[in-house]
Amino acid sequence: MLTVKGVVLNQRMTGEQDRFIDVLTADYGVLEILVKGAGKLNSKTGSATQLFAYSEFCLADKKGRSGRARMLNSVSPIRIFYELRQSVTAVALASYFSQVLQFAVLPRAGVPELLRLMLNCLHFLSQKDADEAAVKAVFELRTAALLGFMPDVIMCRACGTYLPEALTFYIEDGYFVCRDCEEPSEIPRPAVEMPAGTLQAIRHIVLSDFEKIFSFRISEKCREPLCRFAEEFLQYHIDRRMGALEYYHAVAPPLSGYTT
Repeated sequence: MLTVKGVVLNQRMTGEQDRFIDVLTADYGVLEILVKGAGKLNSKTGSATQLFAYSEFCLADKKGRSGRARMLNSVSPIRIFYELRQSVTAVALASYFSQVLQFAVLPRAGVPELLRLMLNCLHFLSQKDADEAAVKAVFELRTAALLGFMPDVIMCRACGTYLPEALTFYIEDGYFVCRDCEEPSEIPRPAVEMPAGTLQAIRHIVLSDFEKIFSFRISEKCREPLCRFAEEFLQYHIDRRMGALEYYHAVAPPLSGYTT
């Protein structure tokens, strides 16, 4: 028996009554778990194994033709995040976060802070006055850093300036140069131009202690380049465009000047 706590990222039916769920855990990465009888109307596991549920799972090994599989023995819900479902855009973002983690986190590759990040994002998305765009940017940048794609946010790569008034952040190489050091290139490079305030927000998100990463304010002028950079940076480095992200952009009100 193995007992783990985790968030349900995905679920899919197998046969008429059973269901596979993918669960993000702190120490074992993403686990695929077989839930017997999940499709029954009187199933006792329904709420604790639904999408975005944070639960404690007791698992047993099952031998099958394709090898060993984890099978649910019992489950206890910890938090279901019911409030999340009151917002179409919040559900779209939670689905996007789940797709990113399911794709990027390998089985048996535990990254405890990713589970903690996901839980915090689900918590903030469940609030009525949630700043969904800010939660999205925090998730994207912190996830990129935890996956090993930390951007170089310390100083201008050319002259060493710590906080230039305006700068260009290059997506592929993950570094920035100030406006004075920027040189024209014959080959277009994916980049985002931004003011100093946006750079400060990026630094806060990727470098702050976990308890502080959501504690920042940003002006509308700095907000749009932050959201654009966070999304483009993560999508470039994981090299996957998620379907839930496309849906989010279809239903969410656009930020000023932000086009995808």
